[in-house]
Amino acid sequence: MKNVILLLFLISPLNAYSSDTDNQYKELIEELRCMVCQNQNLAESEAPLAVDMKQKIREMLEAGKDKNEIKQFLSERYSSYILYEPPINKQNFILWFAPFIFIIVLSFVLLRRYIK
Repeated sequence: MKNVILLLFLISPLNAYSSDTDNQYKELIEELRCMVCQNQNLAESEAPLAVDMKQKIREMLEAGKDKNEIKQFLSERYSSYILYEPPINKQNFILWFAPFIFIIVLSFVLLRRYIK
């Protein structure tokens, strides 16, 4: 009986680790875009590249990498297009702020036009 209880205590951390890894894996493949398919995440895609990427993500998680390290690795390899929420940097600064700049300029022009 003691052996069974001891065995259960030894197995439960492995299950917790496995379920934590599985949860991180599921979150990552839903947050990352397939490079072959149009607007599909890795979870939905069965393209050969997507299958390879999912396998690489699983290997990196099992090696102890966290989500940010994996996202950084994949964005360095495939560009920030792979991320559904790309970071703000020089490369995509205009994409993030162009709508706001456009609204400000348009508001200024319209106000100036109608105030006169």
